Amino acid sequence: MALKLRNLIRNVTDPLEAKLLADHYFSLQQYLSYCDKLGMLLQSLSYRLASAPKETQPEIIFFLYSKACERLLIPLLLHLQQQPKVRTQVRLSLIVLRDIHQLQLSSANVSALAAADCSVQSNYFSLIRTCTQPEKKLVVMCLDHRSREAYHHAGTKTADKLRQHGAKTLSIQHGGTRQDSVKDLSTAASDVVLVWGQRVYRELVEQYGVEQGRLRLVGNPLHDRLAQVDPVQVRVKLLSAYPNLRSQLPGKKIILLATTVQAEYADQPNEQALYREYLSHIYQSIDFSNALLLVKMHPLDSLSPNLYQEMIPANGTDSIIVIEPSLTELDVYSLLSIADLLITRASTVAEEALIMQRSVIAFDLKPEGPSQGYKHLEEYGSYTTVYSQPTDQLKNAIATALTSKSASPATSSQALDTVADLTYRLDGQSTARAVEAILQELGSSTAELPPLPQAVNAQTVNA
Repeated sequence: MALKLRNLIRNVTDPLEAKLLADHYFSLQQYLSYCDKLGMLLQSLSYRLASAPKETQPEIIFFLYSKACERLLIPLLLHLQQQPKVRTQVRLSLIVLRDIHQLQLSSANVSALAAADCSVQSNYFSLIRTCTQPEKKLVVMCLDHRSREAYHHAGTKTADKLRQHGAKTLSIQHGGTRQDSVKDLSTAASDVVLVWGQRVYRELVEQYGVEQGRLRLVGNPLHDRLAQVDPVQVRVKLLSAYPNLRSQLPGKKIILLATTVQAEYADQPNEQALYREYLSHIYQSIDFSNALLLVKMHPLDSLSPNLYQEMIPANGTDSIIVIEPSLTELDVYSLLSIADLLITRASTVAEEALIMQRSVIAFDLKPEGPSQGYKHLEEYGSYTTVYSQPTDQLKNAIATALTSKSASPATSSQALDTVADLTYRLDGQSTARAVEAILQELGSSTAELPPLPQAVNAQTVNA
């Protein structure tokens, strides 16, 4: 009944809103609350009637509508906001639309934004201002792939609408080097795309014909943390959260399981049975007399039921620790810093493990499973793809990876090639490079701004 009433009201209000906003109507309108719609309509009408003078201050508008947007864009916004000269010369705006993909900012980001005196807008009035006066304005977003229109429609339609009014948009890569991810990225709707590593850049240009002038190679801002993780402190945090590990941690090898038990076998009729089989095979393949398994749950995995917990065998009760997503102090990067081996299936965490020179086993039930999208990672470091048959294959691969005599660490040259291909540079400056690229696209003069590392443009890749 409530849904029918809501649809009835929308049938009346939507055409009215579209008429009032005219050429400044965005499809985002349907995701606003009635309160936000009314507020924005009043703002828009007032703005038009006031005949506002030409805006001279450059502006960067960050547009967030998913967790990926939050994860990748908030660090860039805060980096800008924390620099006094940038803050005084450039107007920074943040739009967060929660109802598109049920985005709730993390408490840490809410606190950080408050500390930086950055207010959050719950409507898209800043985009309307941008349409009216597009000069010296830049809209920054994530998830704008036309090939993923069903999920990325907010990004693609917003980029297209802004382009109609002469406004410039910039997006950042989301997802790693998996072939379908690169193919999706090649369909990005924004004018400029920030790219993480040389491999993706090469494939975008050579395989998918993306214009070099649209690409900026900056590295993955999330990887700036990799150089800052202290393994000693991670062990302290782990023991604080799980004091029962005190007797095991010093003498055992650490295996990290970072995968997911949702979506990746969704095309199979017995999806849940496959996840149970997957976990059971891993648990039965580990010798818990000399190994400790840390399971880092994926944020989208179910807590009730919790398959990771349910499938723990009797012989692994004390040596399997299931770490829930809410325990943010023990994130994947932190756990990788103390792990001897990563087991995953089809995740960018495999790339991050290789960057950190960790051994990786990509375990899948069958060759045609999702791990096939990451087979190319066998070109880098210690990366092995393993299947459930023959039965002992995973057990033997784990034993081999944990045996120091058989380990073959990458040479410094190989390690540098891995970093360059996957994340450009592991120097803690990817956020700064991304910010510099954003400022360059904005077209503002950086002469009076704090010195930032030079962003790498597309033409320098093959130099």
